Amino acid sequence: MDKKRLAVNMAAQLLAFAVNMGISFLLAPIIEAKMENTYGFVTLANQFVLYAQIVVSALNTMASRFITIHIHRGEDQTASEYFSSVFFGNVMMAGIFLLPALVIVIFMGSMPFLNVPADVLHDVQLLWAFVFANFFLSIITSVYGISTYATNRLDLTSIRTMYGDIIRIVFLFGTFLIFKPTLWFIGAASLLSTAYTAFWNRRFTRQLLPQVQMKTSNFRWKKVWELVSLGAWNSLTRLGQQLLDGVDILLSGALILDGNASMTMLSLAKMVPTAISSLMGTVVGVFNPQITIAYAEDNTENLVKIIKSCNRILIFIMSIPIAFLTAYGRDFYAMWQPTKDADMLQRLSLLAVGVLYVSMSIQVLYHVFIITKKVKWNSLVILGSGVLSSCLSLLLLKTTDLGVMVFPLSSMLTGLLRNLIFTPIYAAKCLKIRWNRFYGDILLGWISIGSIVILGNLSRTVFPVDSWIKLILTGVVMGPLALALNFLIILRKEEREMVISLVKSRLKGAK
Repeated sequence: MDKKRLAVNMAAQLLAFAVNMGISFLLAPIIEAKMENTYGFVTLANQFVLYAQIVVSALNTMASRFITIHIHRGEDQTASEYFSSVFFGNVMMAGIFLLPALVIVIFMGSMPFLNVPADVLHDVQLLWAFVFANFFLSIITSVYGISTYATNRLDLTSIRTMYGDIIRIVFLFGTFLIFKPTLWFIGAASLLSTAYTAFWNRRFTRQLLPQVQMKTSNFRWKKVWELVSLGAWNSLTRLGQQLLDGVDILLSGALILDGNASMTMLSLAKMVPTAISSLMGTVVGVFNPQITIAYAEDNTENLVKIIKSCNRILIFIMSIPIAFLTAYGRDFYAMWQPTKDADMLQRLSLLAVGVLYVSMSIQVLYHVFIITKKVKWNSLVILGSGVLSSCLSLLLLKTTDLGVMVFPLSSMLTGLLRNLIFTPIYAAKCLKIRWNRFYGDILLGWISIGSIVILGNLSRTVFPVDSWIKLILTGVVMGPLALALNFLIILRKEEREMVISLVKSRLKGAK
């Protein structure tokens, strides 16, 4: 494992992530203050895009795996054929989705399940038009992002993504200052950022993979079918995940009769858990290229070693925001959204983050299913979890007075069952190792979260948090303590060396 490259990639990815999340958390209270109970439409628009990506993922989820493996085996022509086939396949899918997108945007006012108020209809239509345009550009140019993945240069993409996020925030705050704030500014800013990132990804492809040629003559229907036949199972996975995490926003707006208040509350409450989940994906994404390369080199011992290191690094990083949300969430929401019910936001967010108490320790195992091409059973289990979660939500909504809480509660229960019973055992089977090999990592994650939560609750009794200054000071003090605790308890020698390398790379960058 290249520890230096891993450290550089992670530093860049985390920096890009921090900028993106900072923008989101700054914007949410501004939008709610200017346009009350409308932020949910931003989340809902993105959820519709995610539904479309379920279909798109059938072609794209396996692309990086095939292209990377063939490049590292010196099979450049085959890699070019996969690359070209994915690109032109995405262009065709964008064309297929264009008509439904236009229908939704034009006729959204007459769609009762969207429940768009007449006074913001035009604004929401423009927002969704830009969100869909951003989606089309993203899928058409997505294959160019594989170049940095295949060459393990994720730092390049991360830096350009960060610059794209800076462009987005400059555009947003500029327009919010000059003009009356509207929702569609958010969609336009995202499209501008995506266009910038796509431009640079195309340049990186030419620089890093000059041997890979994107030509119409390299398009192969056979390659498309090969990718789709395997990726279709990942589409089922995405569908199940949407039923677990995405359909709740739509259902809360359609079934709970309080205007858009419940949809907005759930959207706001899920921002922190979603941010934590995104951070987890960012960390895992740093390891995925090395995991794929190790598999391509048929080095099982090194592969398992990388996976175990990733699990520990995930615990080292992820247990801290999860524990801080548990201990300080109510204080944060009271200041971040002063016009909302902080207790309700905290309850909703803890339910939404609950599944991460387990998944943070084993998230990388989902990539094992991809590289080993054992995606069928994982897909069926996640789809089943999503269906069960949706049915349970509807049942609880009819039989209890829990209201909007039924959605994250159902998702948490089904997610915990899946990640405790199926995921670690089946991943071990795919790798042909002992069935309980990863349960120690789950236990280690619980120990880490529990220890930090205890520290946090003790701190709150001595130093109550009732202002942003006190919250920041608490983070300044408790954050390093939590990191030190995890550094000593969670990490082994090789992971400690990687963290030290990461810190050194950031210090050099600062200089």
